[in-house]
Amino acid sequence: MTAEMPIATIEVMLISLAISFTISSLNRLLISKFVGWQQYKIIQKEIAEYQTQVSKALRTKDKKLLDKLKKKEPQIMSMQKKMLKPQLVLFGLSFVYFFIWPILMPRFPDTVASIPGIGGVNFIVWYLICSMFFGIFSPRLLGIMPIE
Repeated sequence: MTAEMPIATIEVMLISLAISFTISSLNRLLISKFVGWQQYKIIQKEIAEYQTQVSKALRTKDKKLLDKLKKKEPQIMSMQKKMLKPQLVLFGLSFVYFFIWPILMPRFPDTVASIPGIGGVNFIVWYLICSMFFGIFSPRLLGIMPIE
């Protein structure tokens, strides 16, 4: 099967894989630097529990629980701000794509891959598909998400 696939298909997959793992690794490094890995996990778990309780209180219309949770809201907001710092740095770095794509696009043929039922797809579509796929799995493989 691999021998039938065009080289461009595999090249775009490898580029997407490399970028996804680089970004996920950088994310983990930034989390360690700005927040601390163990504290990040604790904060993530606390926020998830808080959001679950808020959903439950809203669903059951429990005024007492909502009032209790309102008092905890500033603490949760502070935690969320702390967790946002690494994401903001990564957001700034995401503009690198605007410089990479014009360099890569002319290198590839019009049709990079063929998807059954859809047909041939170009570089951008194939890259986006691969990027989404590897973007979902690379953080999980590096232990960044999700919290269980």
